[in-house]
Amino acid sequence: MDTKKLITLLPDHSSESSLFVSTRDREGKMRHKWNIVLERGLSSDYGLFMPARLPYFTEAAINKLSNLTYSETAWVIMRSFLPQDDISDKVLADICGGAYSETHIPIEKAIDDNNLVIARLDRGPSCSFKDFAARFLARLMSHYLSVNKREATIIVATSGDTGTAIQTAFYGLPNTRVLVLYPADGVSEVQEKQMLSIKGNVSAIPVNGNFDACQQLAKDLLNNDEVRNRFHLTSANSISLWRLLPQTVYYFFIWAGLNKMFPGQNIIFAVPSGNLGNLTAGLIAKRMGLPVKVFIAGTNANNIFANIVGKGTASGSLSNKLTLANSMDISVPSNLERILFLYGETPGNIPDILLEKRSINPAVVENLRRDVFGEDIITNEDIEAHIVRFWRRNNIVLEPHGVIGVAASFRYRQYFSEDKSIITVLETASPAKFPDFQKNYPDIPMPQCPSVKKLAGIDIETIRPARVLAKPGAIIEKLEILTSGN
Repeated sequence: MDTKKLITLLPDHSSESSLFVSTRDREGKMRHKWNIVLERGLSSDYGLFMPARLPYFTEAAINKLSNLTYSETAWVIMRSFLPQDDISDKVLADICGGAYSETHIPIEKAIDDNNLVIARLDRGPSCSFKDFAARFLARLMSHYLSVNKREATIIVATSGDTGTAIQTAFYGLPNTRVLVLYPADGVSEVQEKQMLSIKGNVSAIPVNGNFDACQQLAKDLLNNDEVRNRFHLTSANSISLWRLLPQTVYYFFIWAGLNKMFPGQNIIFAVPSGNLGNLTAGLIAKRMGLPVKVFIAGTNANNIFANIVGKGTASGSLSNKLTLANSMDISVPSNLERILFLYGETPGNIPDILLEKRSINPAVVENLRRDVFGEDIITNEDIEAHIVRFWRRNNIVLEPHGVIGVAASFRYRQYFSEDKSIITVLETASPAKFPDFQKNYPDIPMPQCPSVKKLAGIDIETIRPARVLAKPGAIIEKLEILTSGN
């Protein structure tokens, strides 16, 4: 990797780009270094970290990024946030090269809509889009711990795909341990097998509660000083900014490829939206200069974000509903806080907004609507119907999450029939992770996923541990076992 060439593509550097603030800092005066953000995961005021200032790439600079490999693109984007004094150009090149040496994002064109394509982010080690950020985070964390002779225990709440992606990325890395919390009745059997089949320095436990309960447990433990210091806790959910920022890279990379395929045409991204990390990364990329016309946010029945964009309120959205798109079964997306912050909501108001005690500033909703079209796909029957329809008309197999992006795109076309922009739907996981659907539609072929194929013949009942209570004490017991090496 020719870092001297890549340096010329960087925007004008501001020290603020390498400093970070909390979404709940009322005064906006506290600045945190990148390593504090990496170590803590969550701010001490329960807010989420965001860059104090986003670097901005001009149109000319973005056009130059179009000729880079994925690892080179990652180097340029992440160099904009990481101070060179702490992470040298060579070290960052090694991190990016190791994380993305074999990155492949196929683009599949729909037949029934000449201006719709599928960007498959499901070709990584765990067959999920979460692999992209997890691999960067793991290598960055490993370098930091090694240089500073420290250890870390990563606690992760997952609604399905994050767990395996983080386990796979951190597996075998020295000085690290991973504990994944997943809702006992809220992931697919394949997702559960993936998490429970990885051993060593990583572990997963079913929690007697939904994803929101798992996420709250992780937040509570991260903000308990005694527990955090005792186990050297940090996060690898999209709670962690260093899990989220690497996701901006694939927006730049996909956009560059599409700009070559469809020169001169506007580009829209359709994003299946659960915990909103994927969408937040896209909105950050847009603020960094990426010329995306608009984002289409597709949600399932857990539609708090679609309600905010469509109705201007989160009222009545907080009950958790189980759907075929289980990784999006989240009633209070953690990254909603970042989006509200990004679009100008007063930091001190955000906690009450999330609890439905305060309305969102109308100006924030208005600003958000300029960049995002929100649509929800409520029923499982709708999800199934869209999978079948898309397969039979386009010969492309999607899974329940990705197809929600497609369905939301169809709704967008209905509302804005004159808009001929290229809509790019992000397929976030391999259909092989959701094989139960195929039982009802045997004519739909199931794509192969190497990490899923290896699970054939495993009886989930023989590897599933006892579920634990959604209480901090129960998770602390598991942390003690994990960190003791027993």
